[in-house]
Amino acid sequence: MSSPSPDEAADDQMRKTVRRKIAWRVIPVLAFAYLMANLERTNLGVASLSMNASLGLTTATYGLAAGLYFVGYFVFEVPSNLAMARYGARKWLARIAITWGLVATATAAVQGPVSLYVMRILLGVAEAGLFPGVVFYFTLWFIPRDRAKMIALFGIGATVSGLAGPPLAGAILSLWPHGILGLEDWRALFVLEGLPSIIVGLLIWKVLVDSPDKARWLTGAEKAWLAEHIDSSTGTAGSRNPLHALTDIRVLLLSLTYFTKNAGGYVLVFFMPQIIQTLTVQRGAHYSTLTIALLSAIPAVFAAFTAITWAAHSDRRQERRWHSAIPLCLAGIGIIWAASATHPIVLLIALTIASAGIGSVSGAFFQIPPAFLAGPAVAVGIATVNATGNLGGFVGPYLFGILKDTTGSFFLGNLILAALLFLGAAIIFLPMFRTQPETFDVTRPAKTDPSPADAA
Repeated sequence: MSSPSPDEAADDQMRKTVRRKIAWRVIPVLAFAYLMANLERTNLGVASLSMNASLGLTTATYGLAAGLYFVGYFVFEVPSNLAMARYGARKWLARIAITWGLVATATAAVQGPVSLYVMRILLGVAEAGLFPGVVFYFTLWFIPRDRAKMIALFGIGATVSGLAGPPLAGAILSLWPHGILGLEDWRALFVLEGLPSIIVGLLIWKVLVDSPDKARWLTGAEKAWLAEHIDSSTGTAGSRNPLHALTDIRVLLLSLTYFTKNAGGYVLVFFMPQIIQTLTVQRGAHYSTLTIALLSAIPAVFAAFTAITWAAHSDRRQERRWHSAIPLCLAGIGIIWAASATHPIVLLIALTIASAGIGSVSGAFFQIPPAFLAGPAVAVGIATVNATGNLGGFVGPYLFGILKDTTGSFFLGNLILAALLFLGAAIIFLPMFRTQPETFDVTRPAKTDPSPADAA
């Protein structure tokens, strides 16, 4: 391989400098926000170990409550992203964090299934726009070669919440099994994990900058370099009418793929503690709530490593379709294996494979829409994919809960979810996605690029 020319070397050095400056400014606070958002979204899984009996919830009604979050999320996702484009990321993302913190804390006051349903819908309304808003925000700050890795680094927040969230929630339930400050254990959990999100919102308000041209910590040369490379990297569809993305068949099909990903992913989030508990009880073991929570966190350790490594590989290859489809297939295989597992260790291995697959999809997947959309249509397209796809977070847990109550086991639900994941992988290979400006060739030599650890 020939050595790069002086101009190429200087350009690459500028890329690394700009990327490092931006990453250190925006990734930590946004990853922390995503961590808190996922704690509010998913602590229901551990809370269910005592909450279900307290509120008289069946598996089906619990699954409905878990999934209703995504109804509010779906309805307000696109409007939220349009509002962010109008008012700026700093104000809007801060608003999102503060309102979801208030709603999450108020969930401690629910008295039965109906009030829980209402609070879950309101939580979805409050958080709508966070993930697609950040993905769109990154299109303003990072060139395509770095975006998948940056999204994966941002996604560490979700991974850490999957790693630390269940043990933290389990510890709260175990340390105060009879409640604290007059609250039942699961009610105290919602309060203790809800209030910090308000602080996150204030941090976002203080730290973020809406666009690179307003960043006083970038030099004039760095701003000019970034503007040149960002402007030359987008597609053209919807450049004049951002609502074009709502009717673009490619956006709708990508939404279906993301639907399948979230159907499987949120079943793992909401039901993993119950799946582990069921199998261990069947084998005559009775683990504590904290032990089950710790076991539920194990898959997140591997998901954290694979998500960043896989995203970095996608960036180096500049390939997106294979890097989206392979993890979906891997998740499907893991879920099928989990359906037939008869030993807790085998079950944990299967759930780890499934979690690693689910966690490795988004980095590459969300680089596909900006390849054919432009301007505000990118925000609308990403929001549409994320909003419609997140309905899988409603359908998956609800259907899973119904099938468990109907059949008495998780087996059939696992098989259906695996089939959906394989369908999602197949959609990505439709001919229309071969027309992307990117070269989808997974076999071409990788570009020289730093390791994930050098991303910041």
